[in-house]
Amino acid sequence: TSFTDQINDHRTLIDGHYYWILRMNADDARDRGIQHRDLIKIYNNRGAVICAADTSSLVARGVVKSYQSSAKFNLLVVNGETVEIGGCLNMLTPDRFQTSGVHSMSPNSTLVEVMKYDHLLELNEARAA
Repeated sequence: TSFTDQINDHRTLIDGHYYWILRMNADDARDRGIQHRDLIKIYNNRGAVICAADTSSLVARGVVKSYQSSAKFNLLVVNGETVEIGGCLNMLTPDRFQTSGVHSMSPNSTLVEVMKYDHLLELNEARAA
């Protein structure tokens, strides 16, 4: 385990695995049945990442935030769905450039959905396999 895994602003330990933290508005979380440090799935048409929820009134409604993406990439198949558990949020970002004629990506605004992730047992079985 890396020392950065043990920094509370980066990851949190849940059932033997350090999950990347995703910050979200407390009211948005409550509307989805999500509590602080629940496992959540952040997803769009590009993929799905399993993170731990950090609920706060400091994040605007309708917005989720992560300080940065993760250097880990760990895909698993759980209940027939491919999910990433290393915190690699870049897999959700579009591959478009910021402006034409440049070589810089445009990951700052990505449309995603968030839901509570209720498959911890199956996730742990996939991790152990």
